Amino acid sequence: MVTGYFRFTKHHILCTALILIALKSQIANAQDDMILVDVNWLNQHLHDSNLIVIDARSEDEYLDGHIPGAVNIPVIKTYNPVDLTDRVANLQYIKQLFRQAGIRNEQTIVIYDNNEYMDAGRVFWVFEVYGHDHVKLLNGGMALWKNKNLPVSTEPVRVSPSKYVPMIEPGRLITRLDMRLAIEDDNKLIIDARTHDEFIGKQSSSSRFGHIPGASSIPFDENFDFIDGVRVLKPMDELKKIYGNIQTEKKVYTYCNKGKQSSFTYALLRQLGYDAAHYDGSWYEWGNDPALPIEQPQTSPQKK
Repeated sequence: MVTGYFRFTKHHILCTALILIALKSQIANAQDDMILVDVNWLNQHLHDSNLIVIDARSEDEYLDGHIPGAVNIPVIKTYNPVDLTDRVANLQYIKQLFRQAGIRNEQTIVIYDNNEYMDAGRVFWVFEVYGHDHVKLLNGGMALWKNKNLPVSTEPVRVSPSKYVPMIEPGRLITRLDMRLAIEDDNKLIIDARTHDEFIGKQSSSSRFGHIPGASSIPFDENFDFIDGVRVLKPMDELKKIYGNIQTEKKVYTYCNKGKQSSFTYALLRQLGYDAAHYDGSWYEWGNDPALPIEQPQTSPQKK
């Protein structure tokens, strides 16, 4: 009886172990298909041959300590170097930038910043605008990575230039004209990722106050909680509620002040299953153009 009981227990322990391994594999595979991934997933996949990690922070921050193997592409380098309007750089410039970073078209890319999500979100959007198929964002960024006592390197990564070929994906970037037409299009929805005070016209970073007509206000900061001083995304079921009034069958356009917060909102919408695009000119362009319509504020405005 003792022997039989031992065999029975051993069998069940083995079955339990196999179930746990299977569940762990399912979780890992689920994150393989996710746009937003956690630090444990990245640590597990850090040495995958077909994965490259992009640090979107400044060069000084990168040299002060980065995720091992990460390549530094500061967000500022993705902007147009000529007109200085915080717009995305052209195809030829981006091609050289990505080639010098050693990026290959077939790689999975994971992008992070400190913990603000804006720089990483912006670089994520740039990669999608230029047609990269497998791009992810790290939840918690460098702050959570350090908080978990995961390895950090101060050695810059040396890469060999690649033959990266970008291809413009027009469905990810919209212009002032696209946004103007969207106002009259029932199949388009607009999300304003600025603060509520900016949306209602109490404050503005541009010469005019208010918001693009028909836009819904979902401020960037509503997407996050703080845990042990680290900004982390709210659970996915809570995020689905925040965006619950946005119809999944419609195209969604995002904007903010200069395109960083709304780039992250764009990425989050992609994670939630929406067909999204980002307005690169954002309120800085729209709010400074008197020819474009706005919904007027109802309160006393204050220039930021």
